[in-house]
Amino acid sequence: MNRMNRTELVKEQYRSTDNLNIRITLHEKYSTNRQGFGNWILEQYRFFPGCRILELGCGTGDLWESHTDLLPASSELILSDFSQGMVTEVQKKFAACPHISCQKIDIANIPFPNCSFDWVIANMMLYHVPNLEGALAEAARVLKPGGHFAAATYGEHGIADYLEEHLHAYGFSQKVNNTFTLQNGNALLSRRFRTVERCVYPDALEVTETKDLVDYILSMTSMTNLSLDRAALFAYFEAQKNECGVIRIPEEYGMFLCTL
Repeated sequence: MNRMNRTELVKEQYRSTDNLNIRITLHEKYSTNRQGFGNWILEQYRFFPGCRILELGCGTGDLWESHTDLLPASSELILSDFSQGMVTEVQKKFAACPHISCQKIDIANIPFPNCSFDWVIANMMLYHVPNLEGALAEAARVLKPGGHFAAATYGEHGIADYLEEHLHAYGFSQKVNNTFTLQNGNALLSRRFRTVERCVYPDALEVTETKDLVDYILSMTSMTNLSLDRAALFAYFEAQKNECGVIRIPEEYGMFLCTL
């Protein structure tokens, strides 16, 4: 099983919000597409009054912070994560929003009846799921006929390839987890959903503060068994800057919009 979707490792990686916030911050500070991936994701949704929405693997819930006004009248949003640390954070964040609730849910066993939701969302998390076929079956089960499933993910030629190339000398070897990517997601989703549309978000990272990249690298669970020296990493990546003082890193992100 790929290291990234071993359940215990994923639980440890997301036990608290610290590591996730480090990775979010790198993208927020250095993405060349200033729209922001989260804003772009929200733009793809087509909610309607009275819509019932379930988000699986919501993380810190940052997608919805400052955007609750996008939820139509009489709609209900249930945010969920299988990490209690994330759930606790999100419950505090949206305590004053009566139409938003949060609970601990494992996508492998969604505790709602069939045909419960108009939308189910699973952003940047399906590649962590050990039994992806079962998870997609559960997501489809709780959707109403004609309901929509949205899943953001990455491609196979982004930051993971960059790190594989540049950290190989440090003993790091991890090709992108291709359990669920922009390249293979269509085939996986087409087995379960009537229509599948792939949407691509154009972006790259232009990092000017080397410390932020080093923090990102050291926040990754895959680095925990390596003897990485922070100072040596800093010196190495500082040397990768171009004449403008920028470390340019490719990004490949997007999402699938599906109809049951």
